[in-house]
Amino acid sequence: MSNESKERINYIVLPINGMTCASCVARVKQSIAGIDWVKSVDVNLAAEQAAIGLNKADLDPVELKSIIEKAGYSIRTRTSMIEIPGFNDPTKISSLQKSLIKLPGIENASFNTANETLSISYVPGLVAVTAVEKTIARETGTKILWRESANGLDSEREKETDARIKRQLRNAVLSITSALLVFVLTMPHFFPFVNSIISPVRNGLAFLLTTWIIFGAGREIFKSFFYKLAPGKSDMNTLVGLGSVTSWLYSTTIMAGSWFAPDFFASYPLFFDSAAFIIGFILLGRSLEARARRQTGMALSSLARLQPDKARKIENGSEKWIEIASVQNGDICLVKNGERLPADGVLLTESAEIDESMLSGENLPVVKEEGQLLLTGTINSGSDLKFQVLRTGSETALGQIVQWVRQAQNSQPPVQKLVDRIAAVFVPVVMGIALLTLIVWLISGAAFNLAIMHFVNVIVIACPCALGLATPTAIIVSMGRAASSGVLVKDASVLEKLLKTNTVLFDKTGTLTQGKLSFQQIVVLNGTEENVISIAAALEKHSTHPIAKAILQESEKRDIDTILLEKADMLTGFGIKSKWEESVIAAGNSKLMKAVGVDISPAEEQIREMTAKGMTPVFVSSNKELLGIIGLSDTIRDDADSVIKALSGQGISTAMVTGDAQKTADFIASKLNIDKVFAEQPPQMKSSVVKSLQQDGATVAMLGDGINDAVALSQADIGIALAEGTDVAVDAADLVLLRPDLSLLLSIQKLASRTERIIKENLLWAFGYNVLMLPSAAGLLYLLFGIAFNPAFAALAMAMSSVSVVSNSLRLKRVKMD
Repeated sequence: MSNESKERINYIVLPINGMTCASCVARVKQSIAGIDWVKSVDVNLAAEQAAIGLNKADLDPVELKSIIEKAGYSIRTRTSMIEIPGFNDPTKISSLQKSLIKLPGIENASFNTANETLSISYVPGLVAVTAVEKTIARETGTKILWRESANGLDSEREKETDARIKRQLRNAVLSITSALLVFVLTMPHFFPFVNSIISPVRNGLAFLLTTWIIFGAGREIFKSFFYKLAPGKSDMNTLVGLGSVTSWLYSTTIMAGSWFAPDFFASYPLFFDSAAFIIGFILLGRSLEARARRQTGMALSSLARLQPDKARKIENGSEKWIEIASVQNGDICLVKNGERLPADGVLLTESAEIDESMLSGENLPVVKEEGQLLLTGTINSGSDLKFQVLRTGSETALGQIVQWVRQAQNSQPPVQKLVDRIAAVFVPVVMGIALLTLIVWLISGAAFNLAIMHFVNVIVIACPCALGLATPTAIIVSMGRAASSGVLVKDASVLEKLLKTNTVLFDKTGTLTQGKLSFQQIVVLNGTEENVISIAAALEKHSTHPIAKAILQESEKRDIDTILLEKADMLTGFGIKSKWEESVIAAGNSKLMKAVGVDISPAEEQIREMTAKGMTPVFVSSNKELLGIIGLSDTIRDDADSVIKALSGQGISTAMVTGDAQKTADFIASKLNIDKVFAEQPPQMKSSVVKSLQQDGATVAMLGDGINDAVALSQADIGIALAEGTDVAVDAADLVLLRPDLSLLLSIQKLASRTERIIKENLLWAFGYNVLMLPSAAGLLYLLFGIAFNPAFAALAMAMSSVSVVSNSLRLKRVKMD
């Protein structure tokens, strides 16, 4: 390690998860300080990070991670995407991943052959950038610069990809055109006019053209071929290079021999055309494959491009255009009609009409009021607006969505592990089969040129690329299709789990209902309606719960003055209480009333009437005396009934969990024909409901708001959060619905089913192709029917095999999500 690296690593900053108070800070600091090689520790709660000074350069990341986790916390990791152009053969992926994971600070590494992207999960501060770059260069033969753009979109990489596709296509056209000329020169019995050129000149021209095709147009293939001649480094380029070079060397030898012993070598045909066509068809296949792969990621590119390149900043009363990278939190920006918002921020204008369809799929513009949140990439559909920037780049809702989609696209379903194991040994096995084919044909007494032809056929026709692309391309298209329809999928394995789900558990408030409670009724037992509402509103001012909003709206509607409370105690799952003029006042459910010593039995009849109508009763008390009951109700979502009917029609059991009273819950359940009801469950107990269902053998998908239901979502086999386009960073969820539309659950089910089918088709084709074509190329068809493959045909078949897999995956773009 260089002196520069040693100096840099003497001081690291680690992001720490789970710290909530000063005690946490002390515990983390004490734990880290106890490590031998730690010189100093400063833990910042607000920044959620630890700055660590080291006694020596070579820290032990494993020990540090273990110490922090033993203390009850975790080191927050980041994921970076690195494109490695041209490295799309699965046979070397395992070696690259293992080498990267051995590096300090690297948690995980996976490579997606569909978009030639390496995904690295790492701990900021523990990983050495140069070590990663050197490892990638050593394993792939490609030098890269590890960097990531702010919004997840790297336009330079896109330009490089486009240039590479154009270069491959140009070289393919030149190669195939030249190969056709070689074919004419070496086949005088088909083209008699070339007999006017003497044989040595004719063959010499074919040699020169073929040599240019192989080492000129095909230089990218042969650069990799020669680099990977070392043991254990073989890949697809090894097969292509070996096949074409063998044909070229054989033909060159026959050509040279014919100059000295024309009679002896006259019976041996030349394979210059085969060598030339191999390179031409491989380049053509790769360019077509790259174009198709590019299409698989168009949904992600479209999302990332939603962020404008520039922003109109207001400074000192005037406006000026600045680069998007220069936009800072707190800046005031102007957005005119038809323009996209460059960052997330708070609306400063009185009102605005915003088109959020590109994020949520909602077609109608949303009316925003002053102080409300605006999102990056959405369009101002009304008059000019001003907003203050809150989040930029990858921290915005759009940036989080892009990151979610990227991570999902680079994830792998369980079946890919089997494919990877097969791909890891594929090339050595094929080379062994080819060598065995050559030996068997020679031993059998066949002509040398026939043995060589079958040897080359086996090498060239084998296609590990189709195996490597079968699953990733389908996943990329599927994840992109889901995102463009308003569904974010955290991991590819979620789709498989979704198809195995036999129970769907719905949270009630905000999921089955709109989550917008409204005042319906008030029952006064002591005092007046104004007094009951005044006390309830005073308490609810300290809460953001939907119940609080409904009570405060009614208080404002009646123009009731509320008392001022300095503080109030929020009791999760119960309600809220406080002290006022020596009195203990409370507003909440029956459990809270019992906790504060209030007898609600005198109001049993009124409670029964409220709950029978589906209302949520909110009890208001003062000094152990029940003052009154406020009845609130929520509206069932329009699509809830049709979704639950559709799930029941599939044989999927439905259940509902809520903190509401049993009768209120039963009322909603009866309206929707829900199978099971779990009522009076506080947020912390909802995970127990999930566990009980799982213990009964159910595979549970749970739908909730992603915040109050976080523990239950984590416990469920599949956690599904309704984020309504803003809260997309729901760590507990496996799926996020970006708009409040329950029918998206049915849509993602349909997409999961189609994706599984496409993956099976791709794998069947990839395995079937190799199983059928390898014996045919080895000479089975020749023995049975006298049909011999030309190596050029073998190359074309191999190239089209990969293109077929990618093209089949692209069918997922056309899946209707409604």
